[in-house]
Amino acid sequence: MRPRASHIILAAAAVLLILLLAGEAVDPVLYAAENISTAAHADPSTIEKRSPGDAASVVPLMDELLGHTGTLALTIKVKDYESAERDLARYSELSSQFDRLVVKLDLSETDIAEFQKSNRQNQEAMAALLNDSQRLDELKSLEIEVLDGDQRMAVIYEGEALRQKMKETYTAYANREPETARIATRYGANATSYEESVDVLDEVVGAAEEWQEGNGTSSGAPRSPLTISITPREGRYGENLTINGTYGGGIPGTPVTIYIDSRIARNTTLDGNATYEYPYRIGRVLAGPHLVYATAATIFSEVTTFDVLAADTNISLAVVEVNRTAVACTGNLTTEDGRPVLEAPVLLRVDGETLISTETDGNGTYARTLVLTGGEHTIRAEFNAAGYPLNSSRSQVETLQVRGEGLSPFPFIAAIAAALGAGWYIRRRGLPEEHPVQEEPDIEPPPEIAETVPSVEIEGLPPREAATLLFRALRERLGIPASKTPRECARLAPDHAAFFERYERIRYAGEVPTEEELRSMEREALGRG
Repeated sequence: MRPRASHIILAAAAVLLILLLAGEAVDPVLYAAENISTAAHADPSTIEKRSPGDAASVVPLMDELLGHTGTLALTIKVKDYESAERDLARYSELSSQFDRLVVKLDLSETDIAEFQKSNRQNQEAMAALLNDSQRLDELKSLEIEVLDGDQRMAVIYEGEALRQKMKETYTAYANREPETARIATRYGANATSYEESVDVLDEVVGAAEEWQEGNGTSSGAPRSPLTISITPREGRYGENLTINGTYGGGIPGTPVTIYIDSRIARNTTLDGNATYEYPYRIGRVLAGPHLVYATAATIFSEVTTFDVLAADTNISLAVVEVNRTAVACTGNLTTEDGRPVLEAPVLLRVDGETLISTETDGNGTYARTLVLTGGEHTIRAEFNAAGYPLNSSRSQVETLQVRGEGLSPFPFIAAIAAALGAGWYIRRRGLPEEHPVQEEPDIEPPPEIAETVPSVEIEGLPPREAATLLFRALRERLGIPASKTPRECARLAPDHAAFFERYERIRYAGEVPTEEELRSMEREALGRG
């Protein structure tokens, strides 16, 4: 080939390469789990495709969480409250890690999300049983120290209310055990420690009941002059309950302290009729029973309870373009009956993976501006109700086209400069001597890769291991590299897409193939018709 021609070809190739790189730099096409040609699959079959590093952490984290329930239950039982506080903090930390991973991998439609919900409820139950056990021990000490009849009765009443609350908390914990253990076993996690925790906590609640039975409440015992009542006795998020009472013989202006779950909720005073009142609004508290009592100096009221009921939520999302690269996301988070959820965390999921946090204001409204690259994007708003008497919710998915910044002129300027420089160089060198053109020998194309039939023996293997062996055999027979995932194999060999899609559900979703399916997969893997 003539030197002049070769220089022209090199210059043209350089210009073309610069143009191609400029286009990708402005608007790169990145892989997304949705960009596939095969049919959609249920999670968690796409976990490894989305986040290979985190996917392997789901089951080990599940295993750790189950193990911590047993440890925490034992420390509560032996009344080692200092160690129990540390165990609870570690359990809460692991639960937060698990929650973040489930949200990041978008597993809300799988049974792993059911495990997450049960684990969150178990964490709340453990915290409640730990606090109630500590308070019960304090009441036992108070009973010994207090000699006054009225105060002693107040201690006994609160102990009885605590016992009832602990029993309800434990019953709900025990009822979640079968389903939680089933999900754990399906994914290979060890649920033994969790199952043992149910028996241990049964002993903790039983000990509380024995103490109350030993005390009893004599029907002839004098009642406290400080009364308390709640109207209504149950409610949902955002509703108001009225806590009020009277103090027989009390002086107007006497301070009254109202306790909810053994913590100060409000300080008030007696009015001119020796009565007090506190409008309590249900906010960020756990669903279930809650204790209420009041004190006036050394006088205790009886203890009463109210129930907080769980409620569904609705979250909306509206997306408006601000400029070529920014969009404004706004919406409202409300309960099913339209009450705003205040100062609550909201997550915006961009393109199914990227999570951006925001928060509702005093009207239940959230707003966040996002800067996005050019191209098509999807956005969804999510509310995960940890710590609220509310159920989680997700908005509809909004799809939008972002225009982007447009093409930068610098790549084109560089390309033109490169072309001009190449032309100047070629002109300066002049025309070289003519040389006869030698014909290059024809190069035969490489032969087609012949399919090889591997030797496979699956007799006696567990069904899922047998399916894995057959998947590798078919991949080897088709000459597909071992680094390819089942989904990539389906794209490379569409004639065998059904085989690879079935194996994907077996490998990642935990399904177990039947004997008939294994035989069909074996015939296809070995090419036997």
